[in-house]
Amino acid sequence: MIIPYLRQDLEIFRGNSREDGSPAWLLYDAVRNKYFTLGLTAFKLIKNWKGGEDIQNFEKKINLEGIETNSDEIKSFIGFLQQNNLILQPSGQNVNYLLKQKNSMKKSWMLNLIHSYLFFKIPLFKPDEWLGNNLSKVKSLGSAKFRNLIYILGFIGICLVIQQFEIFKKTFLYFFTFNGLMLYFITLILVKCLHELGHAFVAKNYGCRVSAIGIAFLVFFPFLYTDTTDAWRLRNHKERLLINFAGILTELHLALIATFIWGLLPEGGLKSAMFFIATTSFISSLLINVSPFMRFDGYYVFSDWLKAENLQPRSFALARWKIRETLFGLNHKPPEEINPSRRWTFIMYAWATWLYRFFLFIGIALLVYHLAFKILGIILFVIEIYWFIMLPIIKELKNWYMMKSEMKVNRQSIRTILVLLFLSIVVFLPWKSSLKIPAVYVSEEYSKIYSPYPAKIKQIFVSKDEQVIEGQNLIELYSPDLDKNISSLRRKIKLTKTKINRLSDSAGNMDQYITLQQRLIAFESELRGLSIIKNKLIIKSPIKGKIKDFSELNVDMWVSNTNQLLGIVHYGTGQVKGLIKEDQIDRFKENMPAVFIPNDGEHKKIGLISKSLDLSAVESLPYISLSSIHNGPIAIRNSISGEFKYRPETAYYIADFKLTNDSEIKFELPGFVHVDGARYSPLIKFLKNVLALLVRESGF
Repeated sequence: MIIPYLRQDLEIFRGNSREDGSPAWLLYDAVRNKYFTLGLTAFKLIKNWKGGEDIQNFEKKINLEGIETNSDEIKSFIGFLQQNNLILQPSGQNVNYLLKQKNSMKKSWMLNLIHSYLFFKIPLFKPDEWLGNNLSKVKSLGSAKFRNLIYILGFIGICLVIQQFEIFKKTFLYFFTFNGLMLYFITLILVKCLHELGHAFVAKNYGCRVSAIGIAFLVFFPFLYTDTTDAWRLRNHKERLLINFAGILTELHLALIATFIWGLLPEGGLKSAMFFIATTSFISSLLINVSPFMRFDGYYVFSDWLKAENLQPRSFALARWKIRETLFGLNHKPPEEINPSRRWTFIMYAWATWLYRFFLFIGIALLVYHLAFKILGIILFVIEIYWFIMLPIIKELKNWYMMKSEMKVNRQSIRTILVLLFLSIVVFLPWKSSLKIPAVYVSEEYSKIYSPYPAKIKQIFVSKDEQVIEGQNLIELYSPDLDKNISSLRRKIKLTKTKINRLSDSAGNMDQYITLQQRLIAFESELRGLSIIKNKLIIKSPIKGKIKDFSELNVDMWVSNTNQLLGIVHYGTGQVKGLIKEDQIDRFKENMPAVFIPNDGEHKKIGLISKSLDLSAVESLPYISLSSIHNGPIAIRNSISGEFKYRPETAYYIADFKLTNDSEIKFELPGFVHVDGARYSPLIKFLKNVLALLVRESGF
């Protein structure tokens, strides 16, 4: 193998010492404005590099220079140089090599589109010359005297804000108006421009070249950026720290000055402008830039403070190694050898970053979803959740699968299996559930009879004060509209099934086929509902008792589903009425043991058996003692279009419970019912809720 030639435009600078104290050098690629850190061995290889020489002769030569290496290490170093395009290709092959490399890195159009949507940069201008010409004009702003003056003025300004806090608070509320948001956006642009200029001027002051200032987009959210890559050549740790901190410091100084001026100015436009500059600078600096978990200023300040290059990749690698060792006990060496305390610092930082990013990206995804129209919002939401959250997990699981041959039975693996088994049992197996339901004990069993649907009276079978038994016919109704709707739905179902059968033979109409299937399901569901209502048009007595509250009813009279027709009283008994939320309906079962616990604290609990559930949501709360305006647990709106009603904020359904023993309670008493519900799997329930949410939000 022949030693390749190095590019002639490469530069080498002495860098900062490594974390272990060993010397380091920087290899600078001016074409890409990129630095590479070299250790002592790599530096000596570069120093003695001779292109065109046989690798064996080169090895002997450098061994004579006191460099302990071998041909494999030299080949590995050559691979590093080739991968980063730091060598010259043979004449006529350079273009072909670059094209080959480009094609190997080429992504699919879909991945390119996703990556461009998630993050991209636009350089706006090269400010280096302009910065050099104006550096002397702004240099005094960084002096200690000027900074101390700003801190004094800022302290005075904060005192003035405290004195005028009510005015300050009222002005802050202006943020949440449309005009306020527009002014905030304009102010944010101004502040961020000064922020980036702070980075640029400080970097230029220390002799660094500022190659570009531009705008970057993270999920279409704009961020200004300054390319201060040249700061890598600085050997003074404090200088690099000041460059990274310059943006935050600029914003804080700006905020302090604006706060002082705000406190002195009278009411008017200029005072409002100072308010926006102050608050925007404080919020931007403290809440966004100072965070070390995203690659903003706080991250680079934190990295320089730790004296740790490439903090996030190294931390993530150590955290993944720690997870694998904890779960499987692979006895792999850590990605790098550092002292234990520093290693744990990196690992804890990685876990904190993952947790921070999880909630951040969830928040961004939700924001994008609400800002875009439904279908696009759902697509973008899924892309972000997959790219930022699911994809790293999938990649790590693939790595585990590739390591399966190294996994052995040991204490860690047994523990992991037991934990996974326990979690599987908890998540997958159906667990016995318990429902806590707001309820009322009623001393007399009383049943209100309503029409299930607006209809005409066909026949009346009972009269006032008549004794009836459970299941006895009371009133027979009929509804021409209901019959018409049922017939119409049956025709629609038949027609839809015909269309589906025609499409089943064609493979090119999948979207239309799915739409028709969904439409058919909706029609059939509606038909089942109307059929249930039709079956209820023959009203039967739900209990044994006496007819009371008998309205003036006549044959062929139209009745609505909101007015009570009659009531049935069963004297000498008590019953419990509970109100169930919509998401609890599928867990309610009949003939399940239950217990009623009164709220008064004086009466004993009462044993119950669940009896039935009315699938018609209550329009008005029948028991006002359960309403929020009477300190009850159910939130209500007590005024609908000017009419006083106890209407619940969410849908509630009445559940009936019968007593298992006699009760001494002789009046209406609120409380809670604890009843055993249907078994359910937490995972299945979660997936159902997610599916229902997606269907509801998508508008399907």
